[in-house]
Amino acid sequence: MAKIESLNLPDDRYYDAKEHLWVKLEDGKARIGIDELGRSAAGTISYVDLAKPGKRLARVGGAFGTLEANKFVGALRTPIRGTIVAINQKVLDDPRTVNADAYRDGWFVEIEPTNLEEDLAGLVQGEAAILHYVETKLAEYRSRGILPD
Repeated sequence: MAKIESLNLPDDRYYDAKEHLWVKLEDGKARIGIDELGRSAAGTISYVDLAKPGKRLARVGGAFGTLEANKFVGALRTPIRGTIVAINQKVLDDPRTVNADAYRDGWFVEIEPTNLEEDLAGLVQGEAAILHYVETKLAEYRSRGILPD
């Protein structure tokens, strides 16, 4: 597991450095959630809305939901293409689940991928790459005042 300061990023996932989402592969499906850096930068998550199962995400960056937090309101954009096969009802019922456990109970959607190999090539994976991604983003967010020093 990659750990920087109080942030933990499991190295069994792929990370979208732009959208702060993770992808975990399980049984041919891809589960997607927000990483701790994105969650920290956004603040306390208070609302999540997710697209329904069956929605086809034809392009990377297509919206699969929305998220509201103290410092962020906006779309959740998919790091991979495919069809939503499941949503996490827990986070719809209680968005604080994401704040408490972004990597287990706080996932958003599960996707049946269509171009997995190609899409994963554009994501960050492996402990060294994850550490570099987090260190770079921490420095950027601190210089912009998004996160405290």
